[in-house]
Amino acid sequence: MTIARWFPLALLCTVTLTYAQGLVWDKKTVEFKPKAGDTETTVEFRFTNAGKRDLTIKRIRTSCGCTQAKTDHDVYAPGAKGMLSVTFRFEGRTGQQMKTIFVTTDDPDEPTTAVSLTGMLPWNVQLSQGLLLWPVDGDPKPQEALVELNPDLDITLLKVEIDNKDFTCTVEPTDTPRQYRLVFTPGSTAARTRAIASLVTKPELNKAELARARVFLYVR
Repeated sequence: MTIARWFPLALLCTVTLTYAQGLVWDKKTVEFKPKAGDTETTVEFRFTNAGKRDLTIKRIRTSCGCTQAKTDHDVYAPGAKGMLSVTFRFEGRTGQQMKTIFVTTDDPDEPTTAVSLTGMLPWNVQLSQGLLLWPVDGDPKPQEALVELNPDLDITLLKVEIDNKDFTCTVEPTDTPRQYRLVFTPGSTAARTRAIASLVTKPELNKAELARARVFLYVR
């Protein structure tokens, strides 16, 4: 084949590759670093339309209902820059997290791109017991639960609140750093009663963590 016959084919390949560039992302993986008390995080994924025609965002979906994502525009002209904003609600999750966002455009060569949000959600407070029971007319002896604060976080146990004055609580430090002994005592076991003891910290725990940072007390 002559050079003259090769030239149109080479030109076609060049044009096709240019069109196939589509959205070029600055990063396809972004790591978040939460602070104590955070309930959610919002990160940005930035991109550029590197093609030679307008690109339209047709659909955005996430791997989890706890994650919401949206772009700043629906259509991007050639060379235009854009941003995908992603908000991840922690909802009490702990440990390593990865949420994937799928962005679908009208690019025929690469219609869908996946980007990922990753990070570690540390635990703030851990309780050894969530339920303490005393039998009716039994011995109202003290019972205890251990609470541990994450040693890597700046979090402080301020007090323990009980919603029933029939119970008392004393807080005692143990030999383990950042660990406390919660000693609960009912005033009487003559009748059925109940209470909820809630940990109060600084900074405050989020709602999901608060639900786990409680001790249920029953005389029954």
